Amino acid sequence: MTGRHTRLVVLTVLAVAVVRTPSDALQETPTLQQITEMHIRADAGDAAAQVTLGGWYFAGSGMPQDTDEGVRWWRQAAEQGHLPSQTGLGGRYLNGRGVARDESEAFRWYRMAAEQGDEEVLAFIHLTAEQGSMAAQVSLAEMYAEGRGVVRDEMEAVRWRQSVPQAPPLEELIDPEIADLRARAEQDDLAAQVSLGDIYDTGEGIAQDAGEAVRWYRLAAEQGDVAVQVKLGGMYFAGRGVPQDAVEAVRWYRLAAEQGDAEAQQVLGVMYTAGQVVVQDAVEAVRWVRRAAEQGDAEAQLTLGGMHAAGLVVARDPGEAARWVRRAAEQGLVEAQVSLGGMYFAGRGVAQDAVEAVAWNRRAVEEGSEEEWGAEQGDAELAWFHREAGQGNAGAQQILGVMYTAGRVVARDEVEATRWYRRAAEQGDVMAQFSLGVAYADGRGVAQDAGEAVAWYRRAAEQGHAVAQFTLGLSYDNGDGVAQNAGEAVVWYRRAAEQGHADARFTLGGIYLDGRGVAQNAGEAVVWYRRAAEQGHADARFTLESMYFDGRGVAWDASEAERLYLLAAKQGDAEAQQVLGVMYTADQVVAQYAVEAVRWVRRAAEQGDAEAQLTLGVMYAAGRGVAQDEAEAVRWFRRAMAQFSLGDAFAADRGVGQDDVNTHMWLDLAAARSTGELQESVIRSRDTVAQWMTLNQIAEAQRRAREWDTVRPR
Repeated sequence: MTGRHTRLVVLTVLAVAVVRTPSDALQETPTLQQITEMHIRADAGDAAAQVTLGGWYFAGSGMPQDTDEGVRWWRQAAEQGHLPSQTGLGGRYLNGRGVARDESEAFRWYRMAAEQGDEEVLAFIHLTAEQGSMAAQVSLAEMYAEGRGVVRDEMEAVRWRQSVPQAPPLEELIDPEIADLRARAEQDDLAAQVSLGDIYDTGEGIAQDAGEAVRWYRLAAEQGDVAVQVKLGGMYFAGRGVPQDAVEAVRWYRLAAEQGDAEAQQVLGVMYTAGQVVVQDAVEAVRWVRRAAEQGDAEAQLTLGGMHAAGLVVARDPGEAARWVRRAAEQGLVEAQVSLGGMYFAGRGVAQDAVEAVAWNRRAVEEGSEEEWGAEQGDAELAWFHREAGQGNAGAQQILGVMYTAGRVVARDEVEATRWYRRAAEQGDVMAQFSLGVAYADGRGVAQDAGEAVAWYRRAAEQGHAVAQFTLGLSYDNGDGVAQNAGEAVVWYRRAAEQGHADARFTLGGIYLDGRGVAQNAGEAVVWYRRAAEQGHADARFTLESMYFDGRGVAWDASEAERLYLLAAKQGDAEAQQVLGVMYTADQVVAQYAVEAVRWVRRAAEQGDAEAQLTLGVMYAAGRGVAQDEAEAVRWFRRAMAQFSLGDAFAADRGVGQDDVNTHMWLDLAAARSTGELQESVIRSRDTVAQWMTLNQIAEAQRRAREWDTVRPR
């Protein structure tokens, strides 16, 4: 007998073992007392009892035969990770014993057992896959792709995927959204090609694959997408996802540059300057950098300034250098601001001016991080700042405070930082006053003193420092370092909000919505929420979305609510994803998009949003937007339950029928949050569960639902 034949005989024996089920064992007929006790244990979540009870139902042992009830109990045990029940269910679905034959469902349960490390089941899956079972082949492809129950092996995953006739790409086995993107991308949908390239480039939800990213980016670039042409140029230049090819990189950069892309023009200019890849050409270098600079590209403006300052490629001209560096600095480029400060410090291209030197360095601190700013400083600048600070220059004193706070250029020293902040603050320097307030609030370099912090915040706030105004508002709101005063808090919040402080605008919106320190005014709340949302404030945007949806402070506008929710959902906001999914299931709000609803709710659920997990469970229970799947519904209900048990102060005691009580609770909540046919389906599911429960258990489920609503009002 050959080694291959021997292996097949062994695996066939294993197959017989695998498809045997717990109910195949000989059992004595149970007594009524045994059945009652087993029900109690099974209701309490005892997996072994659930398996035994299921076996009795399958066999009609001591009770009428009921295969549906047998499957229900085995499912409960299997979902707890009980291996024999998983293989038992697999065997029944594979052979059609007591259930409709369903090979896909069979291998779903076998896969669960194999992923727990059952080597016999894994061997059986391999055997049936080799014998041509598509369900087994798909299971192995997914297992190897995800590293579940086997060592992750993409080559093996690909091998099994390719065994399946007309198999979808590997990632589509894992994520149907990617399958949809691919289908559209293959139809030359530009947006889909870019999205697919981004997914492969970042590894978002799938194995990162720069080569596959390049393939989709190239298709989009060939359609003329400028941003992708620049990205593709960078990938060829770095050899990421393709063999390094500088000539090809230049080709893509040039295509983008000729369409007016400033970044590509800047890159080409630098390449021509250095003679990198292309023949060094001063005229071409200046031409491309100047085109980018004249479009407002700050990096190009700084580069052009550097060219004029060094006489590199162009005639040396310190005045022209300063002009271009200033244009970059005025756009907030920290490196340019520091360079301009250095020009004023040394008198290069501008008249020497200590005040301007300090002013540009201060802007660098304000607009960039302390680390970005500090990295550009040197010993000469440090000595200059010390000299100026010693002579009473408040701006230099404040900058020294920042340097000592951040530990850049000098060793970090909070006491020394506070000393310089104080000297500047006492001269009226607003930034130093705020920094000194923060030092007192946090006890950094001085003894912690909330009252002293408020005193310095006030001095800065009175000079118009928006962050100080907002912080002073918080102090009054919370009674921190000052007597609590809601009216005074509003005064300072408003002053900060009117200067464009996003957090102050959001806070002011909440104050008007709640009527804290002002007359309640939902319309005014909307005004401030909208202003904060326009600045990108996520919480403000979400609140505004809900106000449009509810018609609070604005006319009810589902389309505007949908637009705002969609913006937030695409940026990964779990709450927005959940709400958008619910909107897509409600006939009266938007057109019926059941698949879209599932997509957004799933995204939120996978981020851990309990409400979304509940909603997704309901969708599976009702077959809304997905194939009806009770097991998948229960899985999502349980994920939501886990958060309920662990996260809430009113966590329930674990007792008899605990799963039924919690399931009833979730279905009760879901019924209150759904409409139309979906609501009717949820109510039917809830009433079915209620048939298995006592009146006390139903009352307990209703109590928990009320408590959940109290903590998380709709």
